[in-house]
Amino acid sequence: MASEKEMQSAFRRKRVRILKYLLVISMITFIVVPIVLCLILFAKVNSLEKQIDSLSSAVETYTKVQTDTVQGQVDENSSSQGFIIMPEVTTEPIPDVSDGKPDSYEEEAPQVRKVYLSFDDGPSSNTNEILDILAEYNVKATFFAVGKEGEKAEAAYKRIVDEGHTLGMHTYSHKYSTIYASVDDFAKDLSQLQEYLYNVTGVWSRYVRFPGGSSNTVSKIDMKEFIHYVNEQGLTYLDWNVSSKDATSPSPKASEIVDNCLADIDRHQTVVILMHDAAGKHSTVEALSVLIETIQAMENTEILPITEDTELVQHITISEDETEE
Repeated sequence: MASEKEMQSAFRRKRVRILKYLLVISMITFIVVPIVLCLILFAKVNSLEKQIDSLSSAVETYTKVQTDTVQGQVDENSSSQGFIIMPEVTTEPIPDVSDGKPDSYEEEAPQVRKVYLSFDDGPSSNTNEILDILAEYNVKATFFAVGKEGEKAEAAYKRIVDEGHTLGMHTYSHKYSTIYASVDDFAKDLSQLQEYLYNVTGVWSRYVRFPGGSSNTVSKIDMKEFIHYVNEQGLTYLDWNVSSKDATSPSPKASEIVDNCLADIDRHQTVVILMHDAAGKHSTVEALSVLIETIQAMENTEILPITEDTELVQHITISEDETEE
């Protein structure tokens, strides 16, 4: 039997061989694996270089085609028109559209509808009630007045002016047979009213509404002749594009007057509403509060008195050439 000493010696030799084997394996692993990885990486890099070369070649080809196309257009323009049109190059910065809109984008403000309440044929007892309602809603209107004398009428004229409303002229007599008999008759009648209103209120009225409007069919004389006169005096005449129809017979109810006014408002951005404050028009007084509240509730709508900034609403207009004649 082998001695214990020989057995230990054999065990040590065996262990040394195993250690040498492991050492050799480890050295081979540390040397071979990096080499293999380098070879794989080299192959990848080579493949990418080929792809880049291919893409570069495609880009050069596309650029050449585009250049030849533009040059062809330039040559064509040059030969046909005698000059060269260079492609337009913009130097403007690209807008920031991160929020869906460029920085310079501004929403267009909605256009405001302007409504003008106008009353013809006053003053009367109804005029003061109308003025009370207008004051309650802080609304200014326009009154095309006729000539009436006496303390009550004079007080009404003054109140119209003092409370910031526009005082217009509807002729002194409002008699069709008189005012439309001739331009001279019209001029005398209108001048009488203008001077009377000035003496009472201190306001030299500049706004005219023809009885029946500029499109009336009562006058036997062409209305353009009267318009010529008004323009020559530096006055402004206005008609209407919405009628309350409160002058019809029988007199409409207040609800009907409101409906008549509201039916056509949406058709215009500048709205001139025809109403009357004569003595027999109390239904107009009854309709006024509802009409004002409804208009004030509309979006982008305001009620204003007629001024020099008002866009004119005229049934008949004359050109500059006609005015010169």
